Amino acid sequence: MLFSNLPFATLRKLLLDLGFVEEVVPGSSLVFGHATTDTVFLFRLYRPQDKVSMMDLMGVRKQLDLRGLLGEDAFDALLRKASA
Repeated sequence: MLFSNLPFATLRKLLLDLGFVEEVVPGSSLVFGHATTDTVFLFRLYRPQDKVSMMDLMGVRKQLDLRGLLGEDAFDALLRKASA
């Protein structure tokens, strides 16, 4: 599996800033839901410093764009800014 250089804490903050609600399924997964757009992301139990898998990162990027929450270019710009 390929991993990005992005720590999960950065992706988590971006999702929370967009209005997603986080739910932890103990011993199983992390769920982020956005009721207004009926968008749900399911992740493994990442720790804050864990690097996000490329599959998860690209999936979030694509769905945020498709759901009208954040365009792909804006997503990339926000992550570049957060990484700087």
